[in-house]
Amino acid sequence: MRLKLVFAAACLALSASSQASLLNNGGAELGTLEGWTVGGVSSPRIDDGSEDPGIDPRTGSYMFFGGRGLFGSLSQNVLLPGYGQARQVRLSFWEQGLDQDNPSDQGYVSLTWRGIDGSVIGSVLSPSIDSHDGIWTNFSSVYAVPVSAFSVDYTMHFVRNFGRDLDAFFDDNELAMVPEPGSIAMLGLGALALAGVRRRRRG
Repeated sequence: MRLKLVFAAACLALSASSQASLLNNGGAELGTLEGWTVGGVSSPRIDDGSEDPGIDPRTGSYMFFGGRGLFGSLSQNVLLPGYGQARQVRLSFWEQGLDQDNPSDQGYVSLTWRGIDGSVIGSVLSPSIDSHDGIWTNFSSVYAVPVSAFSVDYTMHFVRNFGRDLDAFFDDNELAMVPEPGSIAMLGLGALALAGVRRRRRG
């Protein structure tokens, strides 16, 4: 029984470490832009649902709002565990905006990989999300991390297509490491070893 508990604890630890978001303040729940660097010309900010009636935070009390201007961004640089190894990350975010035109104001996320010296190695872009009528739309995908990537810039991009305000909103940004097949295989071998120990004890 004790071996079972140890193995279960190891599985839970691996699962928790792989699913924990690397981002700070990914859902704006600090009520500030702590952790984020503002870019562009629209001055993105935090909103509690007062900017556009009918658009409320997906979870919690706050969300990210595009501001006023043609475009804007919020970016955060985070270190990537496992430098020099094959890795994967899962990106996930939610977006919505006002139903103004076709397309309405919208948003997307970019991941910019950086080497240990800070130089740009490459980047990937999510699709642009144009969701409205009070509906939050999620985008989630897994991306391979370059072996030489030491950190990544996670950037929300707010894009105005109509009017003066940039009525695009983000909430619940997440960036998490995905367990490698090798890690899963090691847990499987551990399970087989525990089963063998149990059989020998019974014998």
